[in-house]
Order: sequence, then structure tokens, then C-alpha cells
Amino acid sequence: IAGMYRDNPFHNFQHASHVTASVKKLLTRIVKFGEGNGLAARRETQLADNHVNLVDLARHSYGITSDPLTQFAVVFSAIIHDVDHPGVPNAQLVKEKTRNAEIYK
Repeated sequence: IAGMYRDNPFHNFQHASHVTASVKKLLTRIVKFGEGNGLAARRETQLADNHVNLVDLARHSYGITSDPLTQFAVVFSAIIHDVDHPGVPNAQLVKEKTRNAEIYK
């Protein structure tokens, strides 16, 4: 995968590695509902706008915390998200009328 990244100042393999590490860390921070962490015992109450309802938040992890294939897909997506990125914004590609701009307009 590293060989598929272009040598440009930002959208390079080092950037992808940092994004992947961040995504992996974020996955470990997702709270699982009702697994001995006290969330299942909490009563759902109306909280002030500046507070996060952890019970509600944990119920909406969409299975990411319990499905290894989903976790792999998320981490893999992070590592490949900028493969073959030319290093310029899409607007520049459109302006230059590149092949990719024509394909993905």
C-alpha cells in the first residue's frame, strides 16, 4: 500500500499512517453498552445541552465495537484513503480538465 502513495507534501503514506493510528485509537475509545461499565444501570435522563448522554451514545456505536470485520474495514479505509492522491485540490483538477476530473465530476 505504501508504494501506491505519491510523493507529495501532505497526502502521502506518512499522513495515512497518522490517520490510521488515530482511527485505531478512536475505535478503542468507543464505549460498549452494558458490559460491566455501569452504563446499563444509568437512568436515561434529560441532560443539559452541554453534556453527553453516555447511555444514548453507547447504544449508537452501530456494532463497530463488537464486529472484527467492521473494525478491519474502518482501519483499512484509513490506510488507503489517499492512495494515488495527486496532492492538489479537486478544484484544481477540474480547472486543468484532468482525466480524473472528467471521470468523477
